[in-house]
Formats: sequence, structure tokens, C-alpha cells
Amino acid sequence: MIRQQDTASRRPLAFLAVASGGFLIQTTIVALLTQGSRVSAEAATAIGVELAVLHNFLWHERWTWGDRRDSARWQWRRFGAYQLATGATSLAGNVICVAIGVRAFAIDATVANVLAVALMSVANYLIADRWVFARGAVAACVVLAGLPATAGAQPSADTIRDWDAHIARIELARGDSTPPAIEPGRSHGREVRIAGGLVHEWSGSVIVPGATVPQLVHALTTPGTPPPQDDVLESRVLARAGDTLRVYLKLQRTALIRVTYDTEHTVTFEQRSPSLASSRSVATSIREAGGDDRGFLWRLNSYWTYRQVDGGVLVDVLSVSLSRDVPALIRPVVEPITGRIARESLQRTLDAMRRFGLTLAAQPTTEGSPIGP
Repeated sequence: MIRQQDTASRRPLAFLAVASGGFLIQTTIVALLTQGSRVSAEAATAIGVELAVLHNFLWHERWTWGDRRDSARWQWRRFGAYQLATGATSLAGNVICVAIGVRAFAIDATVANVLAVALMSVANYLIADRWVFARGAVAACVVLAGLPATAGAQPSADTIRDWDAHIARIELARGDSTPPAIEPGRSHGREVRIAGGLVHEWSGSVIVPGATVPQLVHALTTPGTPPPQDDVLESRVLARAGDTLRVYLKLQRTALIRVTYDTEHTVTFEQRSPSLASSRSVATSIREAGGDDRGFLWRLNSYWTYRQVDGGVLVDVLSVSLSRDVPALIRPVVEPITGRIARESLQRTLDAMRRFGLTLAAQPTTEGSPIGP
């Protein structure tokens, strides 16, 4: 916590240091191109700004907001977001300011650039901190909160067709075989674009120490509600038939905006052996509170595997959800952000499972307990 506070407190100074380097690059390029050449002040400014943007992004990525870095696979998308946001702002703002200063007030092009950079610095810091390099949930809501809400809106027939086909491929690949174990503590994810929607696939695992598979499965099916976690406000079993439960969950996702869902899920458990079990959860109803539907969450499936390992139970989960697609212009910004949200949601689920397991391990064992009550 102290380290995070230190990072946050020195961030403005780091930004100023990087921006100073970008400023030096920009003003040097403008001076070289406008003095003794036929390059216009506006064109020279555009070139200088673009080179400064590239310089600033590389240093912000590695230093200023280095504590918020994701995997390298998202770097080009973050650069696209940075170019779209601060780059476009700097380019338009600087060129306009320089044009006004040079044409209207006859200010030297280099001096006009100095004034323009000073005016744009604060705006660029806020955009970078709260959008481009923002924590996933905050930045996503900044972008997604502007999506229109429509009462009773639902995904199109094409979206449902593609979703069903995607789920069929996943379930066919899993079949009756046991999926390979995932290394504990690591999560993997991807986004798949379908007609009118975006599929989010994230998988991860956690070891529940000191527990056995029958003990854990019995605890999950009795009473049949998930382990307590912050984003599950309410849960209850609606029906029970053998190894299948119908469960109600009130889910909440909170960032700059708060979205609450009333959801129902069909959850089926299967005990394959004393050391291996699995479960499948399919959301059969997802309703955004208030009657609106902004398309943040249209479908949600999860697939769980519980296997006995040395020291406890290895729990693997694959979470697959569907949201509306976003306009192409903001995809470079939104897709990395939604990936972070899905990953963080999965991590909260795994953390809750581990805490639940620690409590369970302290209780008397229930070896041989059946699935269900």
C-alpha cells in the first residue's frame, strides 16, 4: 500500500519529467524545420508533436504509469488509445494555438509552441491518468457509460446465433475429457468479436488448501450458493433437482457508475471420481436493474473443474461472457479495458473460493458426502 501511495504521489513529477523531454523534442523539431526552410509553422508543429507523443508514450508506459502495465500484447492497443486521446488532443490543440499565435499575433513559431505545450499539459495528464493508463473498471465506465440504454434491449438474432455457436465449440472441446490444469495464480484471457457482440473468455485457477474434492463439492452444493464476495449482493437457491440447482444472484459491478443485475443460473455438478469433479453454470436470465439494458452483460457461462492435488484441491474455472460490441473508433481503448475488468472479476471469484476453502478446511471433513443435500 505504501509503495502504491509513493507511486501515485510521484506520478505528476514523472509526468513533468517525461513531458519536458517531449517538449524539448517538439520545440527543437519546430525550430529546425521553420528556420531557414519552407516548412510552415503548422506542418512543423504537427511533426514535432507526433515525435513528442511517441517519446512520451514510451516513457509513460515504462515509468510514469509503469505500475499499471498489462501484458505486452496490449501495448499497441494502449498506444492506439494514447494516440487517439492525448495525441489527437495535443496535435489539434498545439496546431490551433500555434496558428492563432503566429497568424493573429505574429508570435514566433517556437514561442507559440512553448505556450501551446503549457496549455495542453494539464489536459494531457488528466486524459492519460484517467483514461489511457487508468485502472480497468474506472476507464471502462468512462467510455461505456456513454452507450445508450434502451428499455428491454436484447442482442440480435445474429449475435445469439454466433454466441451459441461459440459456446458449442467450447463445450465440444471440453466434452467428456478433463481439461488440462491451469497453473495456479495465473489467468489467461481473450476477446472474440462476433456479430454485434464481444465474447470475453477468461480462465484461471486457485488451490484450496487442506480440502478434499468431495468435501468442497458438498460445501458448494449445500446450501448451493457461491462463496461470499463483494460483487454478489444476494444469493439463494430457487430449485433443486438431483445434481442441478437453479440459483438467483444479484450481481453488482461498480466503477464510476454502478450497475446491478438480477440473474438466474442453472448449475449442474458432476462427481467423476473421488478426486475429480466438475460443474457448469449457465445464466438463464440477466436483467439490468431499472429496466434498461446497456449491453454490458448479455450472457454468462462458467465451467469449473475440481481436482485433488497434493495439499488440497486445484480449482480451475473458465468464464465466458457476452457484451455488446463497441464503435470501431474506441475499440483500441475499450478492448484492453474490458479485458482488465473480466480478469479482475475472475480474480475476485478465485479469491473468494480460496477464502471459502480455508474456512472449510478448518471444519470436520465430510469424505463421501454426496452431491446435493
